[in-house]
Amino acid sequence: MSGRSAVVRAVVYVIQLYRHTISPLRLPTCRFTPTCSQYAVDALTEFGFFRGSWLALIRLLKCGPWHRGGWDPIPERTSHSDATADGASCAAEVCDTADHRVAPVQQGKSHTSVV
Repeated sequence: MSGRSAVVRAVVYVIQLYRHTISPLRLPTCRFTPTCSQYAVDALTEFGFFRGSWLALIRLLKCGPWHRGGWDPIPERTSHSDATADGASCAAEVCDTADHRVAPVQQGKSHTSVV
């Protein structure tokens, strides 16, 4: 296990702890789908600690009356070596793990688990 994955797993654990202990006590007021906590977990597991944290921070800054909210998944990961001219190809393992980004997920239904 690398140091980077241990840090990401620790942060994801804290987010999941929040989602299962504190979040149920609050009214559901998130204006985005997926929720900000699910977005953070997805960004951290997909992009690692630094870029995932940056994406999560940007998403949290959008939370307010100045943004309309709605469907806002994490950006697709692009690889310059695997990209084709039309950009339609993707590796099978990437497509299978990112299926929940195609359509909104029911709120409260997490597709990410801490391993």
